Parts: sequence; structure tokens; C-alpha cells
Amino acid sequence: MSSIPLRALVARRPAEDRVFYHNIWFRGHNNARYAALLPRLPRIDPYLVTCSERRFVRGLQFRALWRTRAVRNRVVLGTAGRRYRFLFSTDPEQIPHFRGPVVVDVDDPVFTPREAWLLNRPNVRAYVVTSEGAAGHFRELGVTTPHHVFPQGVDLATIGEGRREEVGQQKKRPGEVVIGYMAAWLLTDGDHDGDNQLYNIDHLLELWGELHSRLPQARLWLVGEPSRRVRRLCAGRPDIELLGRLPPGEALAHVANFDVALFCRTRDQGVSTSKVASYMGLGVPTVGYALGVTRMLDETGAGVTVTDARAFVAAVERLATQPGERARMAAAARAAGRALDWDELARRYDAEVLDVHLR
Repeated sequence: MSSIPLRALVARRPAEDRVFYHNIWFRGHNNARYAALLPRLPRIDPYLVTCSERRFVRGLQFRALWRTRAVRNRVVLGTAGRRYRFLFSTDPEQIPHFRGPVVVDVDDPVFTPREAWLLNRPNVRAYVVTSEGAAGHFRELGVTTPHHVFPQGVDLATIGEGRREEVGQQKKRPGEVVIGYMAAWLLTDGDHDGDNQLYNIDHLLELWGELHSRLPQARLWLVGEPSRRVRRLCAGRPDIELLGRLPPGEALAHVANFDVALFCRTRDQGVSTSKVASYMGLGVPTVGYALGVTRMLDETGAGVTVTDARAFVAAVERLATQPGERARMAAAARAAGRALDWDELARRYDAEVLDVHLR
């Protein structure tokens, strides 16, 4: 996503309906929600502080920018506030530094009293969360600002034409069933951040141990950057394919070739997840634990939710051995997933949120 130049921020007088946005940005590692949503919102003028693509340098830059964000927000948003009437923000800490109307997208809430205080500021016209449960938590904290719910989506436009079929032809073996899982990082206990359930795959590997004994024709595909410990755990395992961290379109092309997708998270964080949206949008039947975030699998017929590990293994085994049932769920997932395509979500977001509150 391209940024407006500094001279334009300082000197240009934008059209009255333009909406300002500011954030730190770096290709390939920014929040996937905003990387997909922002370029599809036609009135947004982004002013981005772009970090290096070199990992070590980027880390130093990001830490420095994050620690000084209060000063940066005060300067950048104070300057923007003299030229722009409206702000779209993905960081509630920006709210006090902009005097005009604000819409805030909170995809990863922390539910602190300060966050609630910020969302209740008088210039906040509305806030957006990814689930009704998150809005309920904010109501319990006393937030009375109007809210909208827009779940995580899937950016189907990033998949190259015919790439889904090419991956299947290149990587799927004749007669095998591919069980799959996707995360940005694949970690185990002992890794830095290894206790984070977004990335820890220890329980997944426990489930796979039982599944592989029942389904010798199946193979586990893991999409994401594995730690050294995970590489050692999976070394010499022909039943496990570590695909590594892939560009967004390539990751989706590989996920589209899963016969059954796994959602092994055991605790609900009260927010929507892009993983479930991706599985559904790509038409992949999914087995997950019964949480708020997986409720749409049951409601749409796109998957199965269970309450314990034994039932999880049984559900995966049933889908792996019943092609007709998989096909029925895949069709239901594709049908429901159309509403989760970012082209559709962004169209609604623009019409139902920005055009309503920032006009």
C-alpha cells in the first residue's frame, strides 16, 4: 500500500471527504486484516512509516517507533488534524491526538479500562470489532459508543490464476488425504512465545499422533514459519510436510488443497480469526473445538465442532474417510465464505461504517 508523501501531509489541503490513516508498515508482516482492508477503502489517505525489509533492521526500527509512538502520534495526528476532518484508526491510543470525528477498528482488543475510556471519547463516532462477544466485553467496561461487527476475512484475490490446481498437482500424492493447519508461526513449549495458543502446535501434534495411526494414508501439511524446535520434532517424518512461511497468495493456494483443516485452539479470546475465515472462504471442511470463534462452522454447515480431543480425532477420521461428507461441507463452506471475501467485506465496511460515521 502506498503512502502519501510528507510534503503532502504538511502542505496539501485534501478534499473534505478524505479520511486520514497513520501506522507503521512493512511488507509481508503487517496485520493481514488491514493489509487487505485499507487498499479497498477508496477515501483513505494513508501516511505510513515504512520499515526495512531486512529482518534485523526492521526489528530495531519497529521497537524504536513503538516506544516513541506517543510523540509520533502527537506530531503526525496534530498536523493531520489541521488538514483532515476525519480519522480512521487501528490504534486507540491515537484518539486523543486528533480533534475531529474518528472511527476505530479494534481487531485485537485488550479490554483494559484505558481502552474503554479511549473508545468512549466524544469524538469517537463508532468502533469496529470482529465479534459480538468483544462488543459485549466493552459494554461491561462501560463503553457506550456505537459499534459494528466485521469479522476477519480472506483475500481470495491474492491467489494466482490456476495456482490452486498447480499446487495440488505438484504436492499431493495419489490417493492421500491432506490434513492441514495454518499459522504465522509454528512453535512449541520452550520457544519464545511458545505458550501463545495462536502459535503453539503441541496439542496439534498430539492429535496428529493418534490420527496418523488411524489414517496411514493421510499427511499433515503445516503452513507457517517453524521454530528450530519444531523442525527437530518433525525431522524425518514423511507423514508431516513443513511448508514454511509463504507469501499470502501462496499460503492460500496451499490451504485450498487441504482435504480437512484443523482449528486446535482450546480457549476463546472473544475475537474472530482469519484462520477460520480462510478455511471457509477456500471451501475447506474444518474440525475445531466448540468456541465462539468456531460457531459459524456449525451454523453454516462448513465444519464440525467438538468438546474434547477424543471427539476431535473421531470427527477428523470420519471426514477423511467419507469423501461425500467432505464434499457437502466444502460446498457449504464456499457458499458461506463468499461473504468473508475482503472484496465484499470492504464494500460493506465503506458503506455501513465510513459513509455513515465519517461524512
